[in-house]
Amino acid sequence: MNMDALYKLTHGVYVLGSRDGDRPVGSVVDAVMQVANKPWILALSCTNGSYTKHCIEMVREFSLSVLGKTTEPWVIANFGFRSSRTVDKWRSVKHYIQGGLPYLEDNIATMHCRVMQTITYGSNTLFLAEVVGCADTKSGEPLTYYDYRSYFKTSAAFTACCKIISAPAMSMTLTLELR
Repeated sequence: MNMDALYKLTHGVYVLGSRDGDRPVGSVVDAVMQVANKPWILALSCTNGSYTKHCIEMVREFSLSVLGKTTEPWVIANFGFRSSRTVDKWRSVKHYIQGGLPYLEDNIATMHCRVMQTITYGSNTLFLAEVVGCADTKSGEPLTYYDYRSYFKTSAAFTACCKIISAPAMSMTLTLELR
């Protein structure tokens, strides 16, 4: 079986947000899709070890910031390669809180979702959630998972951001210089 076929499924790339008490948490996700429109329902799949997933289970709601093709590499490195359990990922990006949930300022659309149903599998948890608020914030093409794998992930800027992430003592200083 050639698993590369799965990478050709069309998925966007999103920053997922939730909260731990009053503290915003988040991660990068790609497994999101609309499954109904009466009411508007999304399916979201999260890795079972994700701290953001744990927080969504506690508060039963989440936010999505849809990333555009012009997203800075730091955003994906920041939200994709560290845990909200130990790092305040939102501290190093421009964001706002609405309805108790965090959203990136640099997005092309946002969604506020309330969890209706949860299905747990061996590796992932599937959340079925109603969209209770959304905004089409600016024009632009969405960043797809295919784009990420094809050119974004291999760019020099993304590689540099990942190196910063792996050097915890220097990450905050270098983050500010990159922005």
